[in-house]
Amino acid sequence: MKNNGENAVFLQSVFCDKSYSSQQQQQQGVANRGSAVHKVYPGTSIKVFDLYECYRDMCAQSEAAHAAAVAQAAAVTGDQSLLAEAAVAALAGSSGNEGLASIASLGVDDLRRHCILRISFVKGWGPDYNRKSIKETPCWIEVHMHQALQLLDIIIQSSQVSGPPPRDSVS
Repeated sequence: MKNNGENAVFLQSVFCDKSYSSQQQQQQGVANRGSAVHKVYPGTSIKVFDLYECYRDMCAQSEAAHAAAVAQAAAVTGDQSLLAEAAVAALAGSSGNEGLASIASLGVDDLRRHCILRISFVKGWGPDYNRKSIKETPCWIEVHMHQALQLLDIIIQSSQVSGPPPRDSVS
């Protein structure tokens, strides 16, 4: 995205959070991804989206959530070997300090955030501004990355096909 205007443009993007956020912000984990607002100054450009990175991150998070759900099921049934294996897989696929419960609760909306850009013209929003929501800014757009959403559909369908392990295999 190149800002050819005379005023700043404000952007919310998971890709920008990964690429341009501070180390401290990145350690806050998946729950906060896509929530930072990035200011693009006049005359500058910034990469705001990468389809390959988006797909890779959505796959990793989906696999981690599935593994965490398996680990939780194993914990309930007392299967220590499955619990250890699934917990390691879940934590390996996560990118932050979140626990198994947090990873397991990852949903479709969390993955959709990877596919959406929010852009406000002239006015910023977020914790550093009077406007807490983009909806409070006078002029904004939300861009849905169609191909990324199609890939997300494929990820969701493939995870539903493989699904959780059968009840008999967990006990």
